[in-house]
Amino acid sequence: MGTKKKYFEVEKDAPAPLVVRTERRVRFEEVDVLGMVWHGRYPSYFEDGRIAFGDKYGMTYQRFMKEKTVAPVVQMHFDYKQPLRFDELFIIETALHWAESARLNFSYKIFNNKNVLAASGYTVQLFTNPGGEMLLFTPEWLKDFQRDWKEGLWQL
Repeated sequence: MGTKKKYFEVEKDAPAPLVVRTERRVRFEEVDVLGMVWHGRYPSYFEDGRIAFGDKYGMTYQRFMKEKTVAPVVQMHFDYKQPLRFDELFIIETALHWAESARLNFSYKIFNNKNVLAASGYTVQLFTNPGGEMLLFTPEWLKDFQRDWKEGLWQL
């Protein structure tokens, strides 16, 4: 057997990831004829996790717009383990991992109602201005966020 792939390299002296957990219920429109969540719905679950993360840590879409920063997803990966089913409650655990470079590295774990891992994955987001031009440096407002994170102010 091969070794497990690491999604992100842990940087030296990096603070612990910031994590948020949010609960959802599988809606009828999200399932296929077998009553299982259709695989194409998982990107929206990851999005739900990022929204919950933004609400907790002040990185909302409104804040990004106010700061004239766009962060498109440029890479996404999923591993499916167990199906989720119609009307089932589940937990999305979203973690932001430290990066010195101008990017956001999120990982996700989705647990079913028995707390069994149903899916996991990650996304990578880069920064652009509203015109779509790549930003090579982390915007100042996010550098402030990172400073507070490194100083332990976000460990709630």
